[in-house]
Order: sequence, then structure tokens, then C-alpha cells
Amino acid sequence: MISCAKESPETFSITGNISPATTDFLILQQETDIERKIETHIETLKVDAQGNFRSTYNLKPHLYSLVLPNKKKIGLAINKDQKLSITIANYDEKNQTVMVDGSKDTKALLAYENFREESLDRLVKSVRREIKELKKAENPDTEKITELGQLEVDNYDKHLAELNAYISKNMDNTLGLYATSIRWKGSENFPLFDSLTSTYEAAYPNLDITIKLREKLTRLQQSEVGGKVADIQLNTEDGSQVNLSSIKAKYILIDFWASWCGPCRRESEGLNKIYANYSREDFDIYGVSLDDKRDKWIKALEKDNRIWTNVSSLKGFKTAAAFDYTVTALPDNYLIDGDRKIIGKNIHGEELEKLLDSLITKN
Repeated sequence: MISCAKESPETFSITGNISPATTDFLILQQETDIERKIETHIETLKVDAQGNFRSTYNLKPHLYSLVLPNKKKIGLAINKDQKLSITIANYDEKNQTVMVDGSKDTKALLAYENFREESLDRLVKSVRREIKELKKAENPDTEKITELGQLEVDNYDKHLAELNAYISKNMDNTLGLYATSIRWKGSENFPLFDSLTSTYEAAYPNLDITIKLREKLTRLQQSEVGGKVADIQLNTEDGSQVNLSSIKAKYILIDFWASWCGPCRRESEGLNKIYANYSREDFDIYGVSLDDKRDKWIKALEKDNRIWTNVSSLKGFKTAAAFDYTVTALPDNYLIDGDRKIIGKNIHGEELEKLLDSLITKN
């Protein structure tokens, strides 16, 4: 007899318990594209009266997440034949304690997330809290707030450097590396990213996320100084489309920002001063908001006096331009010349002023 059975696809299983058992369902979703914020619903897992849940899947290795009713997500990097055992304790509307066995890839991912959150709080959020407290004063120390605002931006770069050091030491050849790529940036880190991606390709040659890792690195390289930018076609606050290609200044700052981004908002005053220093023939700004609520976008435009061209899809980070320009955190910007070539990237404050002065003086 000749068997006609097809080869069984990669399979993994999930069993777990949530306590207290105050919910009767959890959601498993695939993080299909972390940059475009595309998620695919896999299954609504039933939770019994004792808080137990279980299921088996015929799916390829990928990055998944277990979504809790309190909207928190548990990242899961699941390889083939892994049998995950998930314990969710002390669950309430705001918090939970999570333990995962049966998947070394998920353990590595969760350890990375814990490190990331600690680093972000220590370097960035602590500064934000200090700024928030200073603003509560009857006469806020604006000079100190500006100083701290720059410190927040500088510390975010230090935060990214810590993450790169961490993944180099702890995430090599683990499936969860894909989740870290959303924070990859900086041409000085390309050798590290290329090495990690090459190792990943050798270990997981046929996965969708392997292709996405290499594609991300390619876009990063193309969007560095010396590369040429893609056009952006979005609408202004009055609903009319104004493309980046229609801006004809010698130098253009493409400013990615959002109303909810504290550093972006604090940068507005400085951008206004720079904008006023040059003619529109020499310098212009094309502001791309990654807001998703029109009223908050418009209110921020008016309050911050952002009088240059401002556009938005109102789709947040799902905006196509954010993907094309590898924008995964704010603030971010590109300075381009009349030929759409990138001559500066992620430059702010005095650094931007000095570069513009040197460029426009020469011309």
C-alpha cells in the first residue's frame, strides 16, 4: 500500500492558566507585520471556570501574541514542535505576572522586553516625569525644561544603544529577534544588524519574518544619508492633497511627529525660529503627523503654531510613509536637498541650525 498522506505542517501547542479566572476568553494573534502594525487573528481561546485554556495549531514559526482582556499583550516567539505552558497570575485590569515554559525563543523575547522596559524607564521615562513635575509649577523653569527635553532625546539614543548591546549578546539566532527590529536604526549599527540577519537567514531560511528582517535592513540602508527619499502623498488639515514632491525649496525638513509626542511638541518652538530664519526658496518644512485622531492633530497644529505644510493619513504608524522612511519612534526627521537626496537624518535643535547655516551660506 502507498500512503497518500501529506506531510504534517509545523505544529505547536499552548496550554495555560490565568488567575483569578475573571475572563472566559483570550485572543491569540499573529504579529504579521510589526512595522505596519498588521495583526492576524488566529483564535479566540476559551477559558474554563478554573482559568485553564489549551489549543494546538498547524502554523509555521512566527511572532505571536496572547491578548488579554485588559488589552495587555504577551509576546510569543513560537518555533515548530514547541509546547508552551503559560501561567498568568495576579491578573487584574492593569497588571499581571507571566511565566512561560516550553519555548526558549519566547523566554528570550520576554527577557528582552523586561530589559527594554527597565532601560526605557531609567533613561527616558524618568526624564519625562521630571519635565511633567516642572510644568506643574506656577512659573515653570523653561530653560530647565528645554535642557531636560534635549536630555530625553539624547537618552533615547542611549536606550537604543543598550538594546543593541543586549540583542548582540542574548538574541543571536533566537526566533524573537524579529520583534527587536522595530527599534533598529543608525548606520553605525548596520554591521551588527547584517550579522544577526545573516545568522537568522541560515537558521530560518523559509520564514516570512526572515524575509521581513532582510527587507528592513535594506530599507534602513536606503534611507541613510546619501540615499534618495520616496514621495509622500497625503492630505493637509483642510483635506487637500499636498505631495512632498510639490515642495520646491533647496532644502526640506521632513518632520515626523504626533500630538501625543512630548519631545515633538517641545521641538515646535525651535522649528518656528528656524523656519523664520530662511526664505521658502531656501528652506521649508513638510510635517508628517502620525496621529490617528484628527481633533488632537488640529489642536496641536494651532497651539504649536506649525504654520508650514502639515499632512497626515490619521492612521498613526500604519501610515505608508512611516514604513517607507523606517520611522518607528518619534521624533524623527530627514533633511533633503532639491534632488531629494538625504543630507541629514534625525537631527534636532542646534545641530539642525548649524547644518542649515553651513549649507545655505555656501549657496
